[in-house]
Amino acid sequence: MNSGTITTITPRIIIEECVRLGIKEEHLLIEAALSHDCLDNTSRRIPVKSMYLLWEAVMRCQRDRMFGVHAAVKVPFGAYGVLDYMLAASSSPKDGLDRSSRSFGLMNTAFHLSLGHYRDVSYLELSSLDDPHCLSRPYIEYIFMNYLVRLRHITRVACNPSEVQFTYGDPGGAPAYDRWFNAPVRFKQKTNRMIFSRHTMELRHPSADPELCEVLESYACQKKNHSPDAKQPLAHLYEVLNYQLANGIHSLPDLARYLGKSQRSLQRELSSHGMTFRDLLDHVRLKRASILLSHPGLPVAEIAARLHYSDISSFYHAFKRWTGVSPQQYRKRNGYN
Repeated sequence: MNSGTITTITPRIIIEECVRLGIKEEHLLIEAALSHDCLDNTSRRIPVKSMYLLWEAVMRCQRDRMFGVHAAVKVPFGAYGVLDYMLAASSSPKDGLDRSSRSFGLMNTAFHLSLGHYRDVSYLELSSLDDPHCLSRPYIEYIFMNYLVRLRHITRVACNPSEVQFTYGDPGGAPAYDRWFNAPVRFKQKTNRMIFSRHTMELRHPSADPELCEVLESYACQKKNHSPDAKQPLAHLYEVLNYQLANGIHSLPDLARYLGKSQRSLQRELSSHGMTFRDLLDHVRLKRASILLSHPGLPVAEIAARLHYSDISSFYHAFKRWTGVSPQQYRKRNGYN
C-alpha cells in the first residue's frame, strides 16, 4: 500500500492549512518524516507513505472529521499547475476529467484515477495501485473535493455529481457530506467514485481552448514519462494500458498517441519483447476482467462495456479463449456469485 510517490504540492497545502489552524508545523514534519528543504523543492517527489503519515498526524491534531473536504475547498485554482490549466482549457468536464486522469501520475503514482462511462452516466474512480480498497479516508475526500471545486470554478455553475460513493463506513455527519458534495453520499460501497450525469459531463467550459489543451497535455505526458518513477519499457506499457483502458485507450493508435510515439515505433518496441499489441491488450483485459468479475453485483454486460468490447458475446468468446470457462463459470469457480 505504500509504493509510489507524490509531488510536494499537496503536503505543502495541508501543512499550511494546519498552521493556519494553530497546529505546529514542526510537529507535523517530524510525524511525516519530512523536512523544510524537501517541501520547498517544487520538483521533489516524496514517498506516498509520508503523505499517509501526514494525514494521520493531522487527523490526530484536530477534531474536524471532514478536514480533507474543508482543506480542498480552500485550495486556489492554479495550485496544481498544468493539471488545473489543462482542466480549464478542456472543452467540457468529461473531456477535462478524461485528460486529467491520463496525467494523474504527474502528481501521484500511488493511486489510479480513471473516468469510466456506462449508458447515461460517467464515473470518476479512485483506487490504490497496491490495494483498490485501502486508501486514507481524508485523502480520498480531499482529492474528490478538489476536482469538484475546480469543475465548479471552471464551468461557473453548480457542477455537481449525482452520487458519491466511498468504500469506508460513515465517519459521522453524513448530512454534512451531502451538503458539501451537493449529492447523496453513500458509504461502504465497492469503489470510491463520483457519478455524474451526461448533462453535467457535457457542460461547455467558457475558457475552452483546444490548441492550448493539446499543448498542456503533451507537456504533462512528457513530464510524467520522464519522471524518476518511469517504469521499465514493457512494464510501463502494461501499466499505462491497464489503467487507461477505462479512458478508451484500447487500440495501437490510441496507445501510441497517448505515449507520444509513432505507431511504428511502438510496434517495434513490442516486437523486441516478442509480442504484438493484441497480446498486450489481451493480457490487460484478462487482468481487468478478473478484478471486475470479483464484484458479484457488477453485470457482465457492464464489464464488457468497461473493457470496450462492441458487444457482450465478443467478451464471452475472448474470456473463454483466455481461461477455458465463461465469465459466469469463472465467478462460480472462485466463489464470486
